[in-house]
Amino acid sequence: MTNFRVGSLVVIAAACGAVASQMPSWRMVGEAQPGDALRVTTPPYAAPHAPAGVKEGETWIPEVPGMDALAPPAGWQPSRVDVPWMPATLLRLPRTNVIRAKYPVIDFHLHAGNTTPQLIQLMDRVGVAAEVNLNGGTGASIDSALKASEPFRDRVADFMTWSDTVSGISINDPRYPAAWAAELERGFNAGAMGLKVAKGLGLAAKNPDGTFIQADDPRLDAGWEMCAKYNKPVMIHLSDSIGRFYPISPSNERYEAGLWHGSGDEGNYYKNGSPSHERIEKARENMHARHPRTIFVNAHMAMLYYDPSKVAALLDTYPNAMVETSATVQDLGRAPRFWRDFMIKYQDRILFGTDGNPGMDPDTFWLPHFRFFETFDEYFEHPAQIRLAGGSPGHGRWNISGIGLPDQVLRKVYYQNALKYLPSLRDSLNRLLAARGLQQ
Repeated sequence: MTNFRVGSLVVIAAACGAVASQMPSWRMVGEAQPGDALRVTTPPYAAPHAPAGVKEGETWIPEVPGMDALAPPAGWQPSRVDVPWMPATLLRLPRTNVIRAKYPVIDFHLHAGNTTPQLIQLMDRVGVAAEVNLNGGTGASIDSALKASEPFRDRVADFMTWSDTVSGISINDPRYPAAWAAELERGFNAGAMGLKVAKGLGLAAKNPDGTFIQADDPRLDAGWEMCAKYNKPVMIHLSDSIGRFYPISPSNERYEAGLWHGSGDEGNYYKNGSPSHERIEKARENMHARHPRTIFVNAHMAMLYYDPSKVAALLDTYPNAMVETSATVQDLGRAPRFWRDFMIKYQDRILFGTDGNPGMDPDTFWLPHFRFFETFDEYFEHPAQIRLAGGSPGHGRWNISGIGLPDQVLRKVYYQNALKYLPSLRDSLNRLLAARGLQQ
């Protein structure tokens, strides 16, 4: 059991396995009609009851539904109809005029590719002082990225990218650990500022026997230690959105938002032989523990945004763990008061990121990020990191509200925390702060 206090809010992770048995099999809904009453089966997750021992007025946390609890009805098939854009909001609510980030930001999670003048123009437009390019690759690829960003060295940090094959040597070759560490050292000496690891580690790369390679695999140790030797952060994306581990069904939020509509089950891991998210999470813990000198920036709030107590436990247990916010605003914004308190408590451990790319629309992607962090605006469209063919935001078909971080916390999340690991970007930050009349 994990307990943590955020401001005045006490969160207690409590077991409540008996929820389903406490629920009636159906409820009457809607207005009474002549004749038969409307009967609708209520799923257990819709109205959970507190477990025994929780007193009136006390706070408790329902467990997430079991995997099989969200299985589709017999004979059900996914729709092939594209889900449209969110409907218009028929509410007149105050809106803050956000035209760029309040303070220059370092986007610690951008898929930019080789730097171009057009990218720099976009960054200037939306208030991004510097970006971490996570598409550096290895070998000739990272060399090309470093050459392209040379004119913008104080605004771009090119990261290398983990691969299970380096210089033609597979991870299943005994020579791999030394080859991987040597390529990292070469890249860092050439100017690479860190390492990006994608979710293929844990969910795609395999051993000869077909089992999945996890982050605590000893063959990766030499690489993690090389990052520590050169004081280079590891931006690591392990696991995936929790909804992708659940069945494709009408009860799955991600399906309701439009995922898997006529597109098969790609990106869904339910009973397809993939590791459980718990297995991947345990490997992450082992990795942090085994390499205390290596800084791991856990992408997407470590993919644990569905259970804040797990994020807190990761940060409390491992001083070398950081988290960044990309592709989570759609979920954080559903509980703005809670996550505001959380970010204030862990203000030194959180970095700003978007998981964007140069093709993202400023009005519907960049600016909603800033609205979320800077204002208390309510019920606005979140910055959809996935926009499906019909227009629906694939990570969640709902609106969010802002958390209005205090300025000193906002500065840390936006740029100060990132500068601890990317000091070469400081000059550009200082210039942009001065140009806008802001104190450093």
